[in-house]
Amino acid sequence: MLSASESLVFEKSIAEELIPKKVRFREEEEGPNNEMMVYLPLEQNISWRDKLVGQSSKDGSIDSERKEAFDILEGDIQKSIKNGIPSINFSDRIVQFLIQGMENTVIIKLLGRNISLSILQNKLYNLWRPSTTLHLMDIENGYFLAKFQNKLDCERVLSEGLWVIFGQYLTVQPWSISFDPAQDFPNVVMAWIRLPGLPSYLYNHKIITEIGGMVGKVVKLDLNTNNKVRGRFARLAVYVDLGKPLVSQIWINDRKQNVEYESLSTICFYCGRYGHVENLCPIRKNDSIGGKSGETMMDNHSTTTNRPERKDDTFGPWM
Repeated sequence: MLSASESLVFEKSIAEELIPKKVRFREEEEGPNNEMMVYLPLEQNISWRDKLVGQSSKDGSIDSERKEAFDILEGDIQKSIKNGIPSINFSDRIVQFLIQGMENTVIIKLLGRNISLSILQNKLYNLWRPSTTLHLMDIENGYFLAKFQNKLDCERVLSEGLWVIFGQYLTVQPWSISFDPAQDFPNVVMAWIRLPGLPSYLYNHKIITEIGGMVGKVVKLDLNTNNKVRGRFARLAVYVDLGKPLVSQIWINDRKQNVEYESLSTICFYCGRYGHVENLCPIRKNDSIGGKSGETMMDNHSTTTNRPERKDDTFGPWM
């Protein structure tokens, strides 16, 4: 049996073995007391500019650092006070450099609902499958900027479409200096429309294209429509101006043809515009106010009003 002193020494040696020891190294030039230092790489913070215009890709598809580098020369920046407000103006040369940095950048927005940046980014990678890194940045009013490192990826996304996420259209448009994120949604979007019950003798590519042109510029026909596989309705993609009342009916050879819109859920059945519902329609509210004033005017002066009347069969839930 171990003595008390030996037992104490044994337990002490076991405790020392359990205590983590510092890692040391020895080299011929170094002393024995030099401790090995392990430097963990700090998480690299991506600047706002890098998010906006992208970083140079490993495969060298775009050397953004080289393209972004420019010198500010004398006269490129003009600072002054205008009506008591500080003013700064950049020369055309600087503006052109900045515009070039937005190359292969598109503006995207999901109509009809909000979406977080992380969820949208995952959806876009599955939907678009870009060949290189896609840089995404959220801006105000539900808009996002997406910058492609590969020009072909950008052109494919703009030309193929239509893109749908969670049953809502994902609008994609090239970035332009005139873009204003304050607007609730883009004025012109690409949307699928249907022509239900279209007579079978009209199922001709050129004829359907001409009919769709009454709604907006035709982009393409659905494959089943083009191949005459399905005849319940003709389906085609057109550019739609959301700032105007949507075309809900077309006369074809004196026959009324309804027009249905896919994935445009927020349509007013009173004025036919996108972006609000009937009970919140500002035109309906103005018409109601005009009707009351018109009744008063007619009672007092025996005159009629010029208030436009709504045709109940023009717009309806079938849109």
